[in-house]
Amino acid sequence: MVRNITREELKEMMDGGESFVLINVLDPEDFENEHICGSINLPASTIARDAVNLLNKDDTLVLHCSGPACTASEVAADKLDSFGFSDIWRFKGGIEEWKAAGYCLEGIAYKGKAA
Repeated sequence: MVRNITREELKEMMDGGESFVLINVLDPEDFENEHICGSINLPASTIARDAVNLLNKDDTLVLHCSGPACTASEVAADKLDSFGFSDIWRFKGGIEEWKAAGYCLEGIAYKGKAA
C-alpha cells in the first residue's frame, strides 16, 4: 500500500535516525544536478527492473520527484506496490517543497555552496 508523507514527517524521520530508503525517481541528470541529501537515484523508468536487486521488500521506502506537479513518484510507488513492496511512502512535495523549507540539498547545483 502506498501512503503519503508530509515534508515535516520526512524531516522528523531523518532527524530521528529512522531506518528508511529515500528514493529520488527522476532521471540521473536531474538527480546529479539536485537532490535531497541522503537520497539514492532509482528512476521511475527503470525502478521495476532495478528495485528487486537493490531493495528489500520489507524496507521502508520514501519516494519523491521534483514537486507536487510531478507524477513520477506516484508511478514508481505503484510499480513497487505491484511487486510486493509493503512499506511505501510518497513525498508529493518533492524537491520543490524541500527547497522552499531550506532543508538540505546536494548535487552539482550546490558544489562550493553551503546548502
